[in-house]
Amino acid sequence: MIEAPSTFREVRRAHAADEVFDQLAAAILRGELANGDLLPPERVLAERFGVSRVIARQAVHRLAETGLVRVKQGGATLVLDPKEARDLRVIELFFRLGPHTRRDIRDINERQLLQGLVLIQLAALHATQAEREEVAAIADAYLEAGATESALLAFEKRFWTAIAEAGKNRIYVFETSWWFRLLEENPRAHHETFGPPAARAFFLRELTRRLVSGEDAAKFYLEIVTQVLAGSQTKRA
Repeated sequence: MIEAPSTFREVRRAHAADEVFDQLAAAILRGELANGDLLPPERVLAERFGVSRVIARQAVHRLAETGLVRVKQGGATLVLDPKEARDLRVIELFFRLGPHTRRDIRDINERQLLQGLVLIQLAALHATQAEREEVAAIADAYLEAGATESALLAFEKRFWTAIAEAGKNRIYVFETSWWFRLLEENPRAHHETFGPPAARAFFLRELTRRLVSGEDAAKFYLEIVTQVLAGSQTKRA
């Protein structure tokens, strides 16, 4: 058994089990509680978080359900390697609890940007001309309205939802919906990669112009994304 990480803090009563779960999950994902460690006993967790043992037990059981810990016979709780978890909720936890290292940010950026490539490619394959023009109109409207930071998330949600629906792959439609629900609830899961809102909107408008005209929009997207990723890597070197 190891000591509870010093980053743990007392939680609000209204959502105590949720907050205890989030702090424990974050500690596991960050490696503060490592694979093979024994989680502190419920009594210690309850004291550290300022909650009842029942609340601490509920949080530990949720960790077990998601595959982040295993409760051993006799009551000891073993921390597991999150990379070995088979529950997709672990991916959401990774995004929702926020990155804490350069590698975390790199992984999230690569996922966001390359997911966009798939959506663009599918739209190029399956979208009708009317659907392509509808996506282009979304980018035009945002730019004409001033491309403000306050409207950026709503714009990107409309844009990428329309792209996903035009691609006609239900799995990507579901995933796009999930992603923007996550961003609305937890803005820290989003990390800027294309610069200010206007620059991002101009990029997306050029992308949709190529999509509407029948040019290779996916190739254009990949060229820009490769430059962005390479630039990000250089800055962190």
